[in-house]
Amino acid sequence: MDNNTNNKKTRRKKSKARRIAEDIIVFCLAAIVLFSGWKVYSIYHSYKMDADIYKKIADVAMPDEMGFNGEIDFDALREINPDIVGWIYYEGTKINYPIVQGDDNDYYLHVAFENTWAAAGSIFVDAITEEPFKQFNTIVYGHHMKDGTMFGDLGKLRDKEFLKEHPQFELITPEGKFHLRICAFLNQPADSQIYTTNFHEEEGKQSYINLIKGMAEYITTEEMTTDSRLVILSTCAYEYQDARYMVVGKMIPWE
Repeated sequence: MDNNTNNKKTRRKKSKARRIAEDIIVFCLAAIVLFSGWKVYSIYHSYKMDADIYKKIADVAMPDEMGFNGEIDFDALREINPDIVGWIYYEGTKINYPIVQGDDNDYYLHVAFENTWAAAGSIFVDAITEEPFKQFNTIVYGHHMKDGTMFGDLGKLRDKEFLKEHPQFELITPEGKFHLRICAFLNQPADSQIYTTNFHEEEGKQSYINLIKGMAEYITTEEMTTDSRLVILSTCAYEYQDARYMVVGKMIPWE
C-alpha cells in the first residue's frame, strides 16, 4: 500500500472523527439551550404561581376595595391560616402581604400563606417572638425574590432618593393600623446581633438602639427610644456570603 493510500485513509478517519466531535458539540449545546430554557420557564412559572396565590389572598383580605386603605379582614384570613399576625404594605413596591408566625423559622421559608409549597414562602415573624408587634422589637423575614416579590424590593431603600419618596410602610395588625416609619437601613451578616429580640430591660433596649445606629448604612431623623415599637424587616442580600438587608421601622398609630 503506497503513501497516498495511507494518507487518504488517515484523512478519512480524521474527517469522521471531526464530524463525530462536531455532532457531540452540537448535541451538548442543544441540550444546554433546552435545559436553560426549561430552567427559565420553571422559574417564571414558579413566580407566577406564587404571585397568583398572594393575589387571591389579597382579594380575601381586602374584598371589593380599590387600592390599599388599611382595612384587612383578619377573620377571613384566620379561616385560611390561624397563624396570621398582621399585614404589610409598601407603596411603590410589590410588598402587599400577610404576615404569619410559625413554630419555627423553617416552615414558612417555602410554604405559602395557604399552607401549600411555594418557592417564595411567606412573610413571617421570628418564631421566638413573645408578642409580635406589641413588644420593643419584632423581626420579620421574607425572601429576596429576583422579580421583586416578597421582600425583594427592600434593597431599593439603599437609595435615599427612593426613601424620600417612600418614607414609611403600612403595618396592619388585628389590634390596629400603624405607619412603619423608616429609621435605618443595614447590610449585615446572617449572624448579626441585630437578630436579637424579647428585650425586657431598659438597658438592653438602649444597647440595641445604639447597635442599630452603629451598624446602619444610614439612619433617618425618625427617633428611636426604649418606648418605641420597632420592626426589623430582613431579607437576603448577595454582596457577600450570607449577607442580609435590614430595614428598621418604628410603629406609629394611624390618626
